[in-house]
Amino acid sequence: MTKKAINKRNHTAKTVALAITLPNLAFAATSEVTDLPTIESSSHSNSHYAKQSSSDKRTQVLRDTPRTTQIITEKTLKEQNLLSLQDALSTTPGISFGAGEGGGGYGDKITLRGYDATSNITADGLRDTALTTRSDLFNYDAVEVTKGANSVENGAGQVSGGVNLVTKAAKDQDFNNLSVGVGTDHYTRITGDFNKVVNDDVAFRLNVMGHKNNYAGRDEELKRWGIAPSVTFGIGENTKATLSYVHQEDDNDPQYGVPYYNGRAVPGISNKNNYGYTDLDNVRITNNTGLLKVKTEITDNIQFNSVTRLSDIHQVSVISAPQGTFCLANGMAPTAYTNSNTTGYTKCSAPSQYIVSSPRGFKRDTETKQIANDSNFKIKFGSDYIKNTLIVGGGFSQEDYTLKSGSYLNNANGSTSTRPNMDVYNPNHVWNNSTNYIQADSRSGSGSLDTYYGYIFNNTKFGSHWLLDLGARYDRTDGVYRDINGAVTGSQNANLFSYSGGITFKPTESTSLYISYANSQKPTIGVASETCTNTSANNTCNVKPESAVNYEIGAKWEVNPDLLLTIAGFRNERNKVRVQGNDGFNYVLDGKNYVNGVEAGLVGNITPQWDITASMAWMKGKYDQTAANGVQDFSKGDYLTQVPEYSGSLWTNYKLNSQWQVGYGATYQGKMYLSTHTSAANNKISQVQSEDYLLHNASITYTMNKNLNFQLIGRNLTNKVYYTHIRNNGWAMPGEGRQAVFNINYSF
Repeated sequence: MTKKAINKRNHTAKTVALAITLPNLAFAATSEVTDLPTIESSSHSNSHYAKQSSSDKRTQVLRDTPRTTQIITEKTLKEQNLLSLQDALSTTPGISFGAGEGGGGYGDKITLRGYDATSNITADGLRDTALTTRSDLFNYDAVEVTKGANSVENGAGQVSGGVNLVTKAAKDQDFNNLSVGVGTDHYTRITGDFNKVVNDDVAFRLNVMGHKNNYAGRDEELKRWGIAPSVTFGIGENTKATLSYVHQEDDNDPQYGVPYYNGRAVPGISNKNNYGYTDLDNVRITNNTGLLKVKTEITDNIQFNSVTRLSDIHQVSVISAPQGTFCLANGMAPTAYTNSNTTGYTKCSAPSQYIVSSPRGFKRDTETKQIANDSNFKIKFGSDYIKNTLIVGGGFSQEDYTLKSGSYLNNANGSTSTRPNMDVYNPNHVWNNSTNYIQADSRSGSGSLDTYYGYIFNNTKFGSHWLLDLGARYDRTDGVYRDINGAVTGSQNANLFSYSGGITFKPTESTSLYISYANSQKPTIGVASETCTNTSANNTCNVKPESAVNYEIGAKWEVNPDLLLTIAGFRNERNKVRVQGNDGFNYVLDGKNYVNGVEAGLVGNITPQWDITASMAWMKGKYDQTAANGVQDFSKGDYLTQVPEYSGSLWTNYKLNSQWQVGYGATYQGKMYLSTHTSAANNKISQVQSEDYLLHNASITYTMNKNLNFQLIGRNLTNKVYYTHIRNNGWAMPGEGRQAVFNINYSF
């Protein structure tokens, strides 16, 4: 062995040791980890069609991966002015957004392919379970959406799929990008993205953002700013490490929405109304996250990858939810349908008044701290005919959650303040009175969840036509929840085993036909903010983890090197769901439901001048069983709620010449079922459905030269009135109205 080879091997061994040690150093220094690939340009940034997922657990390009994955690239985000996670996810079919329990929105509540995916968010492959609003994507290269059971890759609960955010990292070329935007509804935004190659081994990048606007069509104001530095080091000849940090602060008015009953907003009430207290209500979010990512080429066939994140997300909200009685001018108030009341209205005693109820002036102070690491070895071996890629790894996640709740609307003696009614049509949304904060210890507490896991994936390529993908994962979770005094109110340990398998046949190099199967498991305590109880009336701690399976069959065709066409049929089946046992005490796994669907997509360049991003889905699900054996099951046979039967999104650009480009987009959300039959009081009425809606968007871009372009973006051009974040028989958030934004983008 040559002296150079010996030195290289010794240096490699040292860097692997460093990569393993760095997570502990990061923990001690209270700094976190971002996406840290090598110092190279990310394919996510330069194209609509990203050919490769950022996941270190995947070995194949998207075309040959036996599952549905949509990657929303940075180019797509910029062209459509998609600023938040919910903006980005609205471009993928099969997604709906839920409303918070107390109104005002405690965070991103996502339903994906019929099932809750709120806790199925990862950042750079690590679980990011804090219930918060991811309001700005200024520091992300891409949003990756994987559909179907995915616990084997990302951990507990991924029955519906998951969303992965890919953090920006320093690159191997100098650039400076500055963007300034102004628009309707007091829209003002400035972002900067600056990259400097210091020398052959070091590059530095800085992202900054400042933003404010009113929610389009309403008066609520949203403000935020952020800064995100990152540095990438080349350690020796074959190791790269990226260390990054992001700090973001939000200062927002809560968005409650308006009264919404039986699938419709209440007639006669303006969708601009605010039923909170604008001088009291507020949502403040502070996000501090550090990320370290290391990639080492040990030999030509062995690679080591490690990513560590340390985060602290603090959210303080004061909300006054629109709960209570909305007594209309005719002396009738909206209510839920029942067998004896099919009108949806009941008599009330205060015409034209909104009779408020709790929570009002309610404070919710949450903080989620997490340290997580995932490390693996990727090993390639085989012969000319059979080639294997083996990935063996593991990791851990330690989450700590605290909650302090209370109310400001109290008198000095501790009694509850009188809360005056409001005009239901023209509410006076100002408290303008004294406050006295009293903490509600019964609603405060803390939780922790420790997770340790190991996994193995293997891809085998047989000749040029067949691929076999197998994966298995074991998770050990230890969750505890305590009251404000530290007493344990619920605890649960769980052992989870997840697996997946897929067979892909490639008739040609550019086509793939596949079939796949995977499972998912979810314990009662799946994140640190969840708890279980073991009281005599409600025992959820002893129940085993829920489970689900996913079947998918699909085809992918790379029509040309820059255009991918996909179609897949799927079934998500939750075969063991927690329901209360017929003893009225212990919970059992007797619930069953499913969602069937078809999804298709087209992304990339049809011609050098014409690009497209399009997707559509059809879905329908049913409850097979919602109660334990021996208990009357009123919801059996009902359609699943929050599942749009049809949904789709389109965005296409055409370059008229070297200077002008035009774009058009459309988003369609079909009807969703919002209610189920729950008792003998409503078992004869039809399930309530929401209204569907179609939105139109467009853009015009003028490129003056290689450094300067101007972009005009219009969203919801027809000013369509529609509703999202629906809490049926309560409230819903009006979708954003017509908006125009003018961006000036300068590179130097």
